[in-house]
Amino acid sequence: MNTTDGQADWSGIVYGDFTDPKKLRQRLEAGADPLGELWTFDTPLHAAPQMGSPQVVFELTSRARDLDAFYQGRSALWNAVYHQREDNASVLAELGADPWRPMRDGWSPGRLSLAGPTR
Repeated sequence: MNTTDGQADWSGIVYGDFTDPKKLRQRLEAGADPLGELWTFDTPLHAAPQMGSPQVVFELTSRARDLDAFYQGRSALWNAVYHQREDNASVLAELGADPWRPMRDGWSPGRLSLAGPTR
């Protein structure tokens, strides 16, 4: 399926779309993969925690086959913590993201949160 309202990919998605759960939900319902390529340098699951709403993060996370998947050496939870998005980090943690999984030179999202302003 590839219609204007329900494309099965992430083409045409812009930064502001990550605050619109309806728009992202339509893509997901059409078959778009939360871990699919976005802008050739990210995935929706990894972009949403830094710029999206908690509702969008929930939609993507609840449909991801691996919510601890790495993209460019980081997880979605790492992105939420790094960008000081406690709201999105909470959604990811509640849905099962591992805060203690080592990445980034052995640092985990949990360790990063203890070292930064979100502790």
